[in-house]
Amino acid sequence: MPRVETADALLAVDIGNTRIALGVWDSDGLHDAQRVEISRPDAWQATFESAWAAVGGSRRALVIGSVNPRETRRVQDALEGIAGVEALRVRDDLPLPMPLEIDNPDEVGVDRVCSAAAAHERIGGACAVASFGTALTVDCVSPEGRFLGGVILPGLDMSYRALHTQTAQLPLVTVERPNGVFGRNTHDAIVSGVTYGLLGALREIVERFASDLREWPQLVLTGGNAPMMAELAEFVDSVVPDLCLMGVALAYRRAAGQP
Repeated sequence: MPRVETADALLAVDIGNTRIALGVWDSDGLHDAQRVEISRPDAWQATFESAWAAVGGSRRALVIGSVNPRETRRVQDALEGIAGVEALRVRDDLPLPMPLEIDNPDEVGVDRVCSAAAAHERIGGACAVASFGTALTVDCVSPEGRFLGGVILPGLDMSYRALHTQTAQLPLVTVERPNGVFGRNTHDAIVSGVTYGLLGALREIVERFASDLREWPQLVLTGGNAPMMAELAEFVDSVVPDLCLMGVALAYRRAAGQP
């Protein structure tokens, strides 16, 4: 892996399945986060230019975490053309930001490990991270800061699409807050069923994490739908929408030996 120099500021990039997230990390922490759809390459240029312009200091770095191999090279080329610096990719050029205790370390998503590492850095103890993206991932970190693995299940959008495409008459609905637990029409029944079903699964999963750890892990929600889900769940400890970007920045900082 290349030698990593300390930086005054860096642009952290998270390439997901449907969106690209970007945020600036410097002495003020993470800020100026923004997102652009992967399906809108016509909007990449302006978004990338705006993001890089917010990175100050004489020593600047560009760091990428990706779970979308098909789009990574294209996004990286566009970013490097704007920034004029070579990007470093977590896992390929930078070590993952925390040790793993799982069967196949190469299979776990960079986003899951980065989010877990960022959560543990702030909490300093056992924690669970639920990321509400295309899929819902729920991962567990030991009190000492080791990634223990977790679970993967369909997220909100994926669940709605599955109900629509795998049945003859159920409509396709979009993510929204339920109108109460009793669905008095088909639309509301789908929204309530999927939303409360995922929250029930989340509670059960975290309880089982706690039984195995012999202590209750702090539960952190992240991802675009995290704020709405947290409002409906009294067992959530915190919501950090940009947790993965913090973890991408953390991978660089640890590789460079920066506090």
